[in-house]
Amino acid sequence: MPFDATTHVDAIRVGTSPATALPVIPCIDATSGTVLLFVAGRQELHRCAEPLLLTRALSRAVRPALWLPAERKLLLAVAARGYRAGKELSFILE
Repeated sequence: MPFDATTHVDAIRVGTSPATALPVIPCIDATSGTVLLFVAGRQELHRCAEPLLLTRALSRAVRPALWLPAERKLLLAVAARGYRAGKELSFILE
């Protein structure tokens, strides 16, 4: 059976369709709080209110980070006891 991202458990739990959630590679400057996202071959610069917390969460991520541009939200799934697919944390970027 082929993988269907729209009916996958993670897509339903997040509440987004794969068309709106984009996988990104975030680069964080912990001193200034700037976050550089590599989205679909281009770069976007944002600010995070809690850069150290975001850095710690990225070090514990169990799958790639997702960027929700309409909500300006970075979604991470981190390793946690009792959460097989990871516990989801979201960071609002300015």
